Amino acid sequence: MEEHTTREAILRAARNLFTTKGFASTAVREICQEAGVTAPVLYYHFGSKEGLFDAVVEDTLTLDGFHALLREEVVACSDPWARLWAYVSTYLTHFPTHLLNPGLHLDKSTQLHEASLRQLSSGIEAIYQLAREILQAGIASGEFREVNVDTTAACLMGTVDSFVRAQVYLGAEYDLEEVAECIVDLFKHGLVATDVR
Repeated sequence: MEEHTTREAILRAARNLFTTKGFASTAVREICQEAGVTAPVLYYHFGSKEGLFDAVVEDTLTLDGFHALLREEVVACSDPWARLWAYVSTYLTHFPTHLLNPGLHLDKSTQLHEASLRQLSSGIEAIYQLAREILQAGIASGEFREVNVDTTAACLMGTVDSFVRAQVYLGAEYDLEEVAECIVDLFKHGLVATDVR
């Protein structure tokens, strides 16, 4: 196997095992067996099981593509209400739910893994900033009333995210267009400028 191919095979095997069994329950020998390599080869590429886990997290837990799509959908809209709708509906229908896999977040069975927290935090921050931008633009245009942008953006993102997580963790089934309409309607009643009512 070429060096690049070997590294990819180890990453693929580790990703599969870490996501299904978690870090603590996955043995190096299992990863080696699935990747078709020996332990020294794994250690040559990643240094340790922890180093391999960090590499899997860095390779897997990224919100960059989702953030780019979300921003593209929002920017394509000309008015604040359409931007709010685009943010909510795109978030609900395109969030990469495979990232909510506990196996990629738990280090020693119950500890949250530092690398996964850092990796997701930067993506979540970018998505939160986009919500802030939507609100600031709506306020600047006079369509939205003055609100605490930080708190309102956190409420918006938290509301949408709770539906995504309920689907993944609880198996809840929703009509996502209906959910998007409900969320936008709730925020519309709270955000509409008083002279626009």
